[in-house]
Amino acid sequence: MTQGDAQIASYAEESSRSVVIVINKWDLAVVAAREAASRDAATAKGKSRRAPGERHKPENFDAGRLMFDYEKMIRAKLKFLSYAPIVFLSAKTGERADKLFPLINQCWDARRRRIATPVLNNWLKEEVDLQRGTTPKARPVRIYYITQAKIAPPTFLLFTNQKAPLHFSYQRFLENQLRAKFDYVGTPVRFIQRLRKRDRDSRGGDSDGAE
Repeated sequence: MTQGDAQIASYAEESSRSVVIVINKWDLAVVAAREAASRDAATAKGKSRRAPGERHKPENFDAGRLMFDYEKMIRAKLKFLSYAPIVFLSAKTGERADKLFPLINQCWDARRRRIATPVLNNWLKEEVDLQRGTTPKARPVRIYYITQAKIAPPTFLLFTNQKAPLHFSYQRFLENQLRAKFDYVGTPVRFIQRLRKRDRDSRGGDSDGAE
């Protein structure tokens, strides 16, 4: 993962595009890792009269672990794309290539998914523990109402008790909950915040309004 890769990825995220991270030539990565494991085993055996440990044996090479380690490295460098799925494949051999296009279709569908307002508010009320989100104790956030403003990317309008933008960690918490419930894979999710205030109507009573 180079700085150039990260820059291109940031352009995609800033322009609100859906993203799938594709690691090509995975067959070469596995071959290189196996060869490295063999060299490590030979080195360990040469430095000691004892047989090398289990972890040095080439036959114990774990391609799944290699994939896990690569994904961890990519996630660390592209934290702003935590929602983007990663697929490892080889265009030359066709290995795992069949996973790519279904994933693209899944991201396409998620980008254009619209959730009805009653469903969103029922989810917010019944399933989301808003107290778990990290927010400044001096002014706890209250979300009264949520509705989807548009698709591509999915954008949600929140009516809250304050004008100040949601704390970054609180917004990330809410986004993660929303993604998990409605399967918003591969697409950015945006929030627009509005203050809900109480106004006097012409008859002197109270009515809820939105700013």
